[in-house]
Amino acid sequence: MYRIMIVDDNKTNLIMAKKALEDTYDVIPMSSGVMALEFLKDMPEPPDILLLDVDIPDINGFYVISEVKNQKRLEDMPVIFLTAQDDDATEIEGYSLGAVDYITKPYTTMLLRKRIDIHVQAIETNRQLKAANKALADAVNNRTHNVIELEYAIVEMFASLMGHRSNIIEGHSRRVENYMTIFIDELSKNPKFKIEEADKQIIVFASKIHDIGKICMTDRCLADMGDLSLQEKEFNHAHTILGAEAIKKVTDAVSANKFLTYAYNMCRSHHERWDGKGYPDKLMSTNIPFEARVLAIVNSYDNFRTNNDGQEPMSHREALTRIKFWAGTHFDPELSEIFVALDSKINA
Repeated sequence: MYRIMIVDDNKTNLIMAKKALEDTYDVIPMSSGVMALEFLKDMPEPPDILLLDVDIPDINGFYVISEVKNQKRLEDMPVIFLTAQDDDATEIEGYSLGAVDYITKPYTTMLLRKRIDIHVQAIETNRQLKAANKALADAVNNRTHNVIELEYAIVEMFASLMGHRSNIIEGHSRRVENYMTIFIDELSKNPKFKIEEADKQIIVFASKIHDIGKICMTDRCLADMGDLSLQEKEFNHAHTILGAEAIKKVTDAVSANKFLTYAYNMCRSHHERWDGKGYPDKLMSTNIPFEARVLAIVNSYDNFRTNNDGQEPMSHREALTRIKFWAGTHFDPELSEIFVALDSKINA
């Protein structure tokens, strides 16, 4: 059972928050910041989440979070501020000190519960990813699998996690895999691109987990119907970095190979643009890894045909026209021409 520590000097608020959560979580109520810090120091295992009032008489919430973030064993514990103050300065100060959320009083018990549920889900997903990384590292160290088996394991493990998180990600991943198979097979026939036969399947496997970072996104960001706030859009963009960092942790544990290199490049760079206006690194033209340039076209084609940023999905013909129009700005113009020429094979 997840443990939630609530720090609030107002007895009524403390009781209300405790009752809202205690049927699902192990709740630890604290009426002062000093008491909370002492308790945290002596706990064998820290709480999973700290709900912290800003306006505490003895020491305020900003002091408490500063002390928490300065302790190695507590620094990763998510801190959510509870406060009656609704000014921007207070909120910005809280986030700058490391808070992950900010709930303004008065709040309903339903709102509090939902916000906590969302953060617990994120914690659980992160633990699953860490367990997956550890399992893969242990497998390599013990030589229980060969390289090909590990590549399948990584793909299937992450694909399973993505499927549990969102059917949207799972369906997109499956279609991207199919389109990549067709596209890579066509590109491998051109000696200019120097795609070895053995690499074709590796690139396709790796493309299947290009959106692994989206596991950490909120439900609204996952749905992305075109009405996200600027902050949500920036968090949405961060899925490229989150996915790449997940792959990098495996690479750090077992050393890089072609599969991990392709997976990392595609996770991080599939939203880069030929003209340098993409994200997260503003890479330009051939500075973008080849496999990421290939995936960028396939990824966009499927997005055009399905969610299309909240607009009406495009037809096959409209999607190809958009790719042709964006060649030289968003996409590698030579790769775009080859993809558009595939036409009926893509739409089979």
